[in-house]
Amino acid sequence: MTNLSEIPKKLVYAIVFGFMGIIIGIWTSDLLYVLILKNIERVTTIYLSMLIIILIAGASSAVGFTKGKNLLE
Repeated sequence: MTNLSEIPKKLVYAIVFGFMGIIIGIWTSDLLYVLILKNIERVTTIYLSMLIIILIAGASSAVGFTKGKNLLE
């Protein structure tokens, strides 16, 4: 069980890890576009790229919220 004073700290870790996830997600979707998605329709490529970015950012935020303190210390 976590204390109420721990929740703001965990939220800060989630925000920091989320921003790192956005950067990694943009890099990953750009790399996939260059390697795989170049011949697909533009709208489909945009939606796939956004999905990849959101999934990676959400996963990294969840990791930051749950294990951020252990990973940064």
